[in-house]
Amino acid sequence: MDMRLTSHLCLGGNRVKLKGRLKLIYDMIPQCDILCDIGTDHALIPAYALLNKRCRRAIATDIGKGPLVRAEQTLKAYNLQSMMDLRLGNGLEVISMDEADVIVIAGMGGVLITELLGDQLDKAKKAKRIILQPMYAQEVVRPFLWQNGFTVTDEALTREGRKLYQVLAVVYDEAASASCMKDPVYEFIGEGLINNRDPLLEDWLCDRIKRQRKIVNGMRSAALPRPNLEQEEELLRDLESLQSKLFSNRGM
Repeated sequence: MDMRLTSHLCLGGNRVKLKGRLKLIYDMIPQCDILCDIGTDHALIPAYALLNKRCRRAIATDIGKGPLVRAEQTLKAYNLQSMMDLRLGNGLEVISMDEADVIVIAGMGGVLITELLGDQLDKAKKAKRIILQPMYAQEVVRPFLWQNGFTVTDEALTREGRKLYQVLAVVYDEAASASCMKDPVYEFIGEGLINNRDPLLEDWLCDRIKRQRKIVNGMRSAALPRPNLEQEEELLRDLESLQSKLFSNRGM
């Protein structure tokens, strides 16, 4: 077993058990026919879904040969070769229209996620559900979704050590395709996290405010022109205002 996986896995008998962000991703996968994991690496999520009969078949894709070699090892370890296809290629290019009803794109940056979706937008719109887990640049994901008619149906946070991770479940909604952009604060803090009062929301918001203060302070001290300073300061005020609104009465 690859030692890098120990933070995500524990073994019980012949079954793999997911932990942390991978478990949260899996929990958002509905019962489906064919699950596709884009950028799969070790194919742990589709393997777990097959073992637990969450899907009938799975497709695991990656742009690199190395990750698919590791994925093949996972398939052999759990005797899943006849139930999962491994495909080398970029994003959704390697699946056909309507082939997968649930798609997972996890463990990469928000910009790359939006590029992969945008390059094969028609295929993405056909999915019953798409689960996204941006590792960074999360703030670019929601504007892309809003602009292209996707609705966030579920979202949650999880913690691994000191790091917080965000997972979103989205679906294309033709009625939402003309929806206008929302308040910039919701690019960073999802409305679902607020409405559901996610247990880790306060920590997530504090972390985002800390990052935003660093951005603002850096721009204030820079000798170069600061055309976006006012915009960044406004975002910081909005984040702090949201924090005060949600958590100022705690303990009273």
